[in-house]
Amino acid sequence: MAGSTKKSKYRVAQVLHWLGVIVIGFNLLSGWRLDGFELEIRKVLLAIHSGVGTFIFFLMLFRWWWRREHRLYTPPRWWKRPSFVVQWVFYPLVLTQVVIGLGVAAFIGYEVLGFGIIPYSSLAADNEAIYGRFLQMHDLMAWLLITLVAVHGFERWRTIFIDDVAEVVPVKAQEPLGS
Repeated sequence: MAGSTKKSKYRVAQVLHWLGVIVIGFNLLSGWRLDGFELEIRKVLLAIHSGVGTFIFFLMLFRWWWRREHRLYTPPRWWKRPSFVVQWVFYPLVLTQVVIGLGVAAFIGYEVLGFGIIPYSSLAADNEAIYGRFLQMHDLMAWLLITLVAVHGFERWRTIFIDDVAEVVPVKAQEPLGS
């Protein structure tokens, strides 16, 4: 029974992981195109983008809590495995990205309503200079997150396809030269 309980906890963690991949990927990729639209369309897209960002914030907090509460994914010497280090660095960076995005929405020069109802743009007075700084930080953090996702994906790919194959197919010992 204990094994199936642990397995179900890992299954929940996997579902949360892939849900995070989808919504974070959506927001990272959709954010780049926002400036290319007319203002009215941009407002609708920002409502979606900021709403999804809010969802990401709470999803990441829940994922973090779930993993810690159930002691999942903490193998011995986890800090020596790049994919685990990237995962633990990723959580605070994603949360920070959402807070920076909140700063973007707070200082923007028009109304931003998360999910169409949360008035993020009313948190502060319009200020183009501060808005520009937050937007620049938001863009830089997005690139950092994309880089970390790529490193994490490559490392997981390497451990699955290269390390596992090396264990299955042992390397032959080379015969000494001149034999």
